[in-house]
Amino acid sequence: MLLRLELQLPRDVRYVGVARNVAESLFRELGCPEDVSADIQLALTEACANAVRHAVDTEEYSVVLRIDQDCCEIEVVDLGPGFGTRDPRTDRAVGPEVESGRGLLLMRALVDDLEFRALEDGTSVRLRKFWHGLALSPGQKVAAR
Repeated sequence: MLLRLELQLPRDVRYVGVARNVAESLFRELGCPEDVSADIQLALTEACANAVRHAVDTEEYSVVLRIDQDCCEIEVVDLGPGFGTRDPRTDRAVGPEVESGRGLLLMRALVDDLEFRALEDGTSVRLRKFWHGLALSPGQKVAAR
């Protein structure tokens, strides 16, 4: 593993950008291609926005970022009610007239693996993006593909 970072963020929309900016800085330092970094950042933003919107009875949520040679894994955990009996992996596509629900589709399109877990007291969303063969390391600059 190259690094593991955990953030505890206030459940306030103003701080969603903090997680994204931290991720952007880390990816740039590790030499991650810009297109891959942008996909992960946008998926992370959607996951954090969902935590801010849906968490209850808490003032914060957590973001754990793990980066290794082949993969970036992000887990966003909140104390929200989750999806209840609905399975977000099988939801139908939503049209442009629908005001919510597109974030899940967007996350699915941007990462290689998306997992939702109902926790005893909340919800965990895990995003994984693979980058086989890049061999990221601090200070390395890799050209965008």
